[in-house]
Amino acid sequence: MSFRIEEKISVDNFNIFEFKKWLFSKGASVLYPPRIINSIYFDNNLKMYNDSNEGTVPRKKIRIRTYETKNFFLSKKNFKKETKITYYNYRFKEVEKFVFDEKKFYSGVHDQFYGLCKPNLNVFYKRNYFFVFNTRFTLDEDIEYRKLNNGTLSNFSIKDKSFVVEIKSNKIHNTDYFKDILPLPRSRFSKYCRGIEALFNK
Repeated sequence: MSFRIEEKISVDNFNIFEFKKWLFSKGASVLYPPRIINSIYFDNNLKMYNDSNEGTVPRKKIRIRTYETKNFFLSKKNFKKETKITYYNYRFKEVEKFVFDEKKFYSGVHDQFYGLCKPNLNVFYKRNYFFVFNTRFTLDEDIEYRKLNNGTLSNFSIKDKSFVVEIKSNKIHNTDYFKDILPLPRSRFSKYCRGIEALFNK
């Protein structure tokens, strides 16, 4: 279980250039090569979505994640189960290996608070990694959402027009610090919530 401060910033097409300019003006280094991140989220009658949308704390998100493929089910390896728990001013993330088993996957995962959660949303995107001010910055682009319903992954996807900057630190525990070093407008951004709103509300 890891403790960290995490902040997300939604960036439009104009501000993405300003952000990259800011990064390299501060001497940022590329931490890792870019890679595709592909996740399937679990929920129970959108309880997690509602808690996230309303800002309820504590709250959770549960997902199975793999890498380097836009087709989740072609991976068949290197899966991780991640549970993100959000409190008022910090977050935990629990990560464990997940051995893919189709029957087990579609039967869902049980959470002590949310009950039986079934897979409902696929999210994939390209993530870029940077390091500056003793802090990791990631830039997510080409974000796409697909619905997963009754064991079937839709061929139809919706692409998000926004980029997401995520600031993550295990050493700096005050979000005001991030506001001082990166003067971009803040806004809440949840890929899970945006995917649900884009696909399930149509």
